[in-house]
Amino acid sequence: MNVSREENGELMAIIHINLKEEDYIEAVNKQLNEYRRKANMPGFRPGKVPMGMIKKMYGNSVQAEEINKKVSEVLNNYIVEEKLNLLAYPLPNTEKTQSIDFGQQKEFDLYFDIALAPEFELKLDEKTEAPYYTITINDKEVDKAIADVKVRFGSEENPEVAEEGDGLQGKFIQLDEAGNPVEGGHEYTGFFRISDLKLKTIQKKFIGKGAGKPLVFNPYQAIKDEQKTKSVLNLTDGSEEQWKADYSFEIEKVIRTRDAEPGEDLYKKVFPNDDLKTEEDFRKRISEDLTKHYAKDTDRQFLADSINALIDKADLEIPDDFMKRWLLESNKGKITPEQLDLQYDSYAKTFRWQMIEAKLQEEYGDAITVSEEEIRDKVRNYFTAMGGGDSAANAQIEGILDSVLQNQEEKQRIHNELLDEKFISFFKEHLSLKKKAVTTEKFIEIASNTK
Repeated sequence: MNVSREENGELMAIIHINLKEEDYIEAVNKQLNEYRRKANMPGFRPGKVPMGMIKKMYGNSVQAEEINKKVSEVLNNYIVEEKLNLLAYPLPNTEKTQSIDFGQQKEFDLYFDIALAPEFELKLDEKTEAPYYTITINDKEVDKAIADVKVRFGSEENPEVAEEGDGLQGKFIQLDEAGNPVEGGHEYTGFFRISDLKLKTIQKKFIGKGAGKPLVFNPYQAIKDEQKTKSVLNLTDGSEEQWKADYSFEIEKVIRTRDAEPGEDLYKKVFPNDDLKTEEDFRKRISEDLTKHYAKDTDRQFLADSINALIDKADLEIPDDFMKRWLLESNKGKITPEQLDLQYDSYAKTFRWQMIEAKLQEEYGDAITVSEEEIRDKVRNYFTAMGGGDSAANAQIEGILDSVLQNQEEKQRIHNELLDEKFISFFKEHLSLKKKAVTTEKFIEIASNTK
């Protein structure tokens, strides 16, 4: 057996594997003997079927299987021994590899294309800049937040008759075309707000009405929103006939919410740990809360901008033709060449970042890598906060941890979340932050245009 490599353009090479019969025949014979031992054919005792018959029946397929195994093993060992840093797994070179006849050939020449990761250095210093946005909260946003707080901490009343902004609780009964209750039809005690009804004529039917008053209407035609109608009727999985039907609705209760009055009582309910006396104090505290609310968004944007800055700084070349071919091969049936052309820039960015990420992790280690125990700690802290800290609860939590982390998708999600947090902290320490104050609207525009 002989393995060699020849360069085939920048960052490209071809691996040639010459496989002779002595390299694979022992494994083939061993497998054929195993087939013979298990063979059960009429006229022959178990294990006594002639080897000639076994070879005729299974020879070519066994040879193909064992040669594929051997080639894969040789290829992987060569990559490890030569310390080749590949961008993706090797692909067969169909131009140089001749068609194979396992029934006739004893010797095989197989060729594989490989793409090599470029060698590069990446120095992080004050010259490596990334924007860091802080969001300026305006009075309009504070006003809206306070309006929401007033509703959230407001009081509920049950007046005798309904007004335009009220909600109604009552029983829906499905009707047929003649206006009679459908036998076995849908019935549900639910709630909706008069403002949910987009038809003003239907709204007026409910205004001034109170408990015990049945009214007939078509919720779907009045609400004009399929999902909202299904939610109001509790018919998420119901038939179209049901949620598009006429209904009798008998009001059981009118519900009116009164906004909470601004003042120290409200301030204490919203921020129990703060001693807020004036509206000015309250507005300032709301503004701080909104700023903290946006902090995760600005950190995520900072991470994206930092990655883009490093990709630009490293300016890594990759063999695009090979990578496109590899993407099509590894996503067979999932993506077309036309779709790949449209999406390739995003893939190429991912490849470049993966190389940079590996380089940084090699140099900075634990600061930007996530361990198995850190993943467990993340999940453990969540359940500990919910279940207390006694030994029985802790033992139960460890069992839950094992169960949660068996879900590889969930485990990967937690890993990625922790890794993002580490990179955000790392970039804040190692990059030069160009701080910029922007409005919420401007930040949303910036974030939506970031690739």
